Amino acid sequence: MADQAVIPNTLSSSFMGSSVIAQVLTALVLIVLLYVSFAMAELFYKSFKNMWINKVELFPNTYTSGAKMFTAIQNPTNPAALTVNVSNNQRSGVEFSYSMFVYLNSDTFSTGNANLYHILHKGYGQVYPLLGPGIFSWGHTNTLRVFMNCYDTWNNYTDIENIPVDKWFHLVVSCKGNTLHVYINGNLKQKVALSGNTPPYQNYGNVYLFSSRKMNLSKDITTSLQKDSMFSGMGALTALNFAGAAKGMASRVYYFSYALTYTEIQSLMNMGPSSNMEGADMAITPYLSDTWWANR
Repeated sequence: MADQAVIPNTLSSSFMGSSVIAQVLTALVLIVLLYVSFAMAELFYKSFKNMWINKVELFPNTYTSGAKMFTAIQNPTNPAALTVNVSNNQRSGVEFSYSMFVYLNSDTFSTGNANLYHILHKGYGQVYPLLGPGIFSWGHTNTLRVFMNCYDTWNNYTDIENIPVDKWFHLVVSCKGNTLHVYINGNLKQKVALSGNTPPYQNYGNVYLFSSRKMNLSKDITTSLQKDSMFSGMGALTALNFAGAAKGMASRVYYFSYALTYTEIQSLMNMGPSSNMEGADMAITPYLSDTWWANR
């Protein structure tokens, strides 16, 4: 009887021991999961808090191009100023971003001329030479040209082809270190190293939307253009012609003093264009172009 009494106690002790170990392991896993969850939540909270603190609403409504040019004054002594802060430098160096919705009317391309039509730029009232950034549409094809001054040259640019026409699309122009990034509808379309591997040149000029001012830069006078492949060879351009404002609309133009993340870009894109109109009335389609990447 004594031997029979010992065996159950041993089994019970072994079972209880393994049960305690399992419970401890389960508790440790739960603690780790909770820690990771809280850490991720804190990361997202700080990210979005940082986004809204460092955001400047340059043109928060929807603006139609036409006779009027819209200006975000940068002089901090002016009560109406919407002053952007210089880069919130990170380990990668200079960082800042511009986010906006753009609607390009097909009439912009009706002339078929290789002119540049103004959407937005930061700098002088005239478009040259300060373009930090400068966003234009070509007049002969549905292509954006995005300029970004750097310490090596003013004529830093990239072309974004096959832009949606008569539809809204979301655009982000961002600098991170010595590299220019351009996003269309949340997708990275261009990543371009700035000339001479130098940082972007940030200026203190105003931000202009749909400027009607015109300018012709001849390659014979503006010698920096002579290095551009567009000005050499058969059928080359002889001048860079800025021909006024693009025909269309822009909405929710924001500036951030750091490089936006994919998550933040998606959040901004989900906002959609503003329903508050300024300028001539135009119908606003309630959707973005979602087939751009499929080229349909």
